[in-house]
Amino acid sequence: MNIFDKLFLKSINDEYFEELYYKAELVYANTFFQVDCRKLDDKEVVDLLRFSDILSRSNNVEAQNKAYKIISLLVDDYKDEVFFRTVANSVFVKLGNFPAIEYIGKYSQESDGASVELALEKSVKETFQKVHASDYVFTDAQYQIFESLKCNNHFSFSGPTSLGKSFIINAFIRYLVDEHKGTDNIIILVPTRALINQTVINLKKEFSSIENYKILAHPAVSEPFKTDKTRYIFVFTPERLVAYLSDGNNPKIDYLFVDEAQKIISEKDSRSPLYYHAILQAERKSIKLYFASPNIPNPEVFLQLFEKSTDESISVKSSPVAQNRFFIDLVEKKSMMFSDVNDESYIDLNFEIDDFNFWLKKLSANQKSIVYCNTKVDTIQYALSFAKTLPDKNDDKIDEVISIIEEHLHKRYYLIDCLKKGVAFHFGNLPQRIREKVEILFSDKAIDYMFCTSTLLEGVNLPAKNIFILNNAIGLTKFSDIDFWNLAGRSGRLAKELSGNIICTRIVDKNNRWRNPDKDLSVVRSKDIKPIKPLVINGQKNFYRNIEAALTDGVFSRKNASANEISVWNHYANIAFIHELRADDSALRSNFVSKNENAKGILQKEKKKNSVPDKILSSSSMIKAKYQNRVCNDSGLSEKVLSSEVNYDTVLNNLEMLCDFYSWEDEESSGHNPMCRSRDTLKYYAVLMTNWINATPLNRIITSTITYYSEKRVIWDVNELVTFYPSSQNHINMVINQIISDIDNVLRFKIKNYFSNYHDLLNHKLGEDNSGPNWADFLEYGTTDYRVIELQNMAIPRHLANYLLENSIDFFKFDKGVLMSFDRDGLLDSMDKSSTEFKELIEVI
Repeated sequence: MNIFDKLFLKSINDEYFEELYYKAELVYANTFFQVDCRKLDDKEVVDLLRFSDILSRSNNVEAQNKAYKIISLLVDDYKDEVFFRTVANSVFVKLGNFPAIEYIGKYSQESDGASVELALEKSVKETFQKVHASDYVFTDAQYQIFESLKCNNHFSFSGPTSLGKSFIINAFIRYLVDEHKGTDNIIILVPTRALINQTVINLKKEFSSIENYKILAHPAVSEPFKTDKTRYIFVFTPERLVAYLSDGNNPKIDYLFVDEAQKIISEKDSRSPLYYHAILQAERKSIKLYFASPNIPNPEVFLQLFEKSTDESISVKSSPVAQNRFFIDLVEKKSMMFSDVNDESYIDLNFEIDDFNFWLKKLSANQKSIVYCNTKVDTIQYALSFAKTLPDKNDDKIDEVISIIEEHLHKRYYLIDCLKKGVAFHFGNLPQRIREKVEILFSDKAIDYMFCTSTLLEGVNLPAKNIFILNNAIGLTKFSDIDFWNLAGRSGRLAKELSGNIICTRIVDKNNRWRNPDKDLSVVRSKDIKPIKPLVINGQKNFYRNIEAALTDGVFSRKNASANEISVWNHYANIAFIHELRADDSALRSNFVSKNENAKGILQKEKKKNSVPDKILSSSSMIKAKYQNRVCNDSGLSEKVLSSEVNYDTVLNNLEMLCDFYSWEDEESSGHNPMCRSRDTLKYYAVLMTNWINATPLNRIITSTITYYSEKRVIWDVNELVTFYPSSQNHINMVINQIISDIDNVLRFKIKNYFSNYHDLLNHKLGEDNSGPNWADFLEYGTTDYRVIELQNMAIPRHLANYLLENSIDFFKFDKGVLMSFDRDGLLDSMDKSSTEFKELIEVI
């Protein structure tokens, strides 16, 4: 134990230190709430800074975090004082927090002296921790992770949301590219399609100077990119990774980086089995695996899940941005601050006004704020309500996005009303083009307020000074500690400020959570995050008993199990069966056999009944083997080949056929928002699918669907049918949001997967020449034109691909729908440089 660790132990428990630290917290809290209070006197400030200096020299993470927090609490009041800046610089150098050094440097002057020892330490760290091929310098924690990545073939790390996990991964990829002379192919795995394009655009900016690398987002590689020298960085969701690995003609992959790795083992996410299945397929191909996750204290669990050495992991607990925690109760009219060294303390506020909109505006104080609302409906309604309290905001950037929304969606879409006031809402199913524009507006501070759902938990990079949390749940499930701190960690922007504010807010609303503050605020009070326990490894909650029930059509352990839970059990059961067919050793199969005495017999029995190749089962792991066998063994299959003709009648006929083959009325009819509420729902999907596949622009699909509901006269509103009024802005927006969600979640995911499996089975039974077109491609890409599909495989969005074929076809050379070459420079030179299309295209090609 060094001398500073001994001093830390003495300081951290010192009553005077705790008194000063608590006073500084109270001063910050009262200043934040705009309440007059007594400031620290000069001696108290000096003493507190001395404590910060001592703590920064310790190897203890708690000491380091408190040293940093002290500076963040004092910076607003003392940044103009030389002594404060001198100590702050010393603390940040000791902590190796170079973004904070840069931040405080904005207020420094030449007279701010630094000791020779400190200057030398800073110089050494800047030299050794400089990011390869960049002007940036790693923080100490980032550097430790980066060096560990270099030394290990498999690795897992976790840390606070503000750690910069994507930054570290990108730096390591840059190192690999240069160190291995551009010989590696790399995949970055992200949770949702919403994150794909954001990641692709960031990577293209990062690696624009590396000529032989192409950054792609689809599992098919375009012909112009297939050269001996070309290497690839792919950005995939789990289903796209499975599709890529199932095609033996695709280039070999060397590295797989799993971002937001906690999704692999989430009990609440129905896609977690697909994550597990996809990564396991990659591991079977000897791909090096790297996992990044937020806040998890035992990141080695991901290596354990895939049977790798658990020594190759790091959990970082030091945060480069501090967080201040508050609770405002507008129902009982009270407010409190949560202290790092003491119990929570009430703040004396005047609650004559209990309107949330008032407090949001007051506490934001011209700083960017995110408002977490949980549901899509609440997100839109709260954003609209707040926007109405603000004056119009005149901004050319905002006006440009409004014009795109009017053209791309509808002139009466609620987002337009919000943007006019400098407010936006954000959720995963916003069209990619619109969502990206809104994110840019927020990043550029053209808008200051963002209302959102849990998409922020999936890695969307939208930090802000303040985050107001109106609901303590995701869907119907209360926050886990990991969920809360992943969300709360979006407060505070690295290099922009030293701290962020978390304001849990109970508002006067019947749907609002935080109803029981004593109990509900436990996740806010405690910064301790419990280790995670994957179902696959531990088998808790009768997991393997329910795997048995799924395989045998038996009774699940709980009668009131949610549709989501049942989906997870069914999917893991399918995967366990695939592993049995392949004789694959896996944690899932071995634990099922060891924890369930009936497992071996059940798997063998199911194996004898199966006639579907394991490769097809693996490609469609979310579909039960019994339904795939039903298709495979159908004697009239040759007469059920899909045609290339796409109209309402053919689409409806195909949907009804698949509904029968795969028992959608049983398998897809439960849950909060089921795919197949009744067979009559297929008529709606037939309308939507016909338009989508025939490349109808989204605004025309919306108009067509509004007409459909006008004729039908009713629409589902949450859990009930209500009369549809085509003149109602609310009903128009219900249709728009439903269409966007259905295209993304139903057509391009669920129904696409069924059509993909059906086509695979037709190929198996009838041969490739007799199996007809693959409608899964039509659904994924929203077209039957293979030229548009080819352009989308180059990362060009659907709307832009259609535009280019209509206006710039001469710059592309196709052979039977296959893109052979294109004149990039000629294409860009021919376009209007001020046009929206040019600005969007330059980002992706």
